[in-house]
Amino acid sequence: MSIFFYAGITALLCSFLMMPLLVRFLRRRHVLDEGGHRKIHKGFVPSMGGIIICTAFLFAMLLWIPIESISSRRFELAAIALVFFAGIRDDIDPLRPVYKLFVQIIAAIIVVIAGNMYIHSFYGLFGIYEIPELLGYAVSILFIIFITNAFNLIDGIDGLAASIATIAFSFLGFWFYFTGNNTEALRMACIIGALIGFLYYNWQPASIFMGDTGSLVVGFLLATSTLSFITVNGNLPDDAPCKFPAVFSAGLALVLLPVFDTTRIFILRLKQRKSPFLPDKQHLHHVLLHVTGTHAGAARIILAGYMLVSASIFAASNFFKDWIVLAGSAGICIIIDFILERNIGRLIRKHANKA
Repeated sequence: MSIFFYAGITALLCSFLMMPLLVRFLRRRHVLDEGGHRKIHKGFVPSMGGIIICTAFLFAMLLWIPIESISSRRFELAAIALVFFAGIRDDIDPLRPVYKLFVQIIAAIIVVIAGNMYIHSFYGLFGIYEIPELLGYAVSILFIIFITNAFNLIDGIDGLAASIATIAFSFLGFWFYFTGNNTEALRMACIIGALIGFLYYNWQPASIFMGDTGSLVVGFLLATSTLSFITVNGNLPDDAPCKFPAVFSAGLALVLLPVFDTTRIFILRLKQRKSPFLPDKQHLHHVLLHVTGTHAGAARIILAGYMLVSASIFAASNFFKDWIVLAGSAGICIIIDFILERNIGRLIRKHANKA
């Protein structure tokens, strides 16, 4: 167990110690994210913290994971590199959305087809088990692209995206460890350490943001790690102590927040006859920021809700069939959205009056 601790600490210290140097460098070069317009922060803040997150993650991996194990994930690392450089370019000089999407498609294809990381079976969902290879490719590529972009969209207030990712990767790290997948557990320890080191500077008031450099890479890694979780979990023996019988529901619990928020926003924009890709301030974190008045307050509420609902889904995944848990999860999301839509205006007015 000590090697996982050392790997995590290595990444944490690297991230923690190098982040102030990056902040200083970006400020001197005037590479800053200006507040106002669609942005909810004030002033000028550096927004390429993902550079240090990725560097700390890679450094700890190279130090603590055997090179042959790293080599077996070379296609995933190549894909992450593509997303990383697209993120840097977008933070410095915004890329057109179609170009970012093209890079993500190529990266997802590399992981799924060249890296052979895709869903081979529906594991009994709706009575379906083995599926055609092309369908497995298509579902996996779409999943990676959707989760990558959904995670990017929740990175809207101080500390939120990094905290969500830390919680999800922590669960995965412990789960992979107890199922004997030590290489995966070590990878999770490395990214957790890098994120915690970054969070120290990203919690309100943030001195640096993740930027697309970080949110796209972390979202991509969360998507591929969730795919690994689904595959490993689905192939465990039925009597394995760590197996979740409802395979896809357990995977959904990890990415529940970005999936819920992105789906909700797309539906809202379509109902308002707007483009679903048009940026606005209707995300869950924007709403709760209006209610609480602080980034930290909004982030704490969202994190508590995420952990509570995800834990409920994990628990239900042990006792009910996949389609039942998925339907129940959708029902919970609909109820939460209904409550939000009915009470948003009243809560915002109440907070404004108190202020």
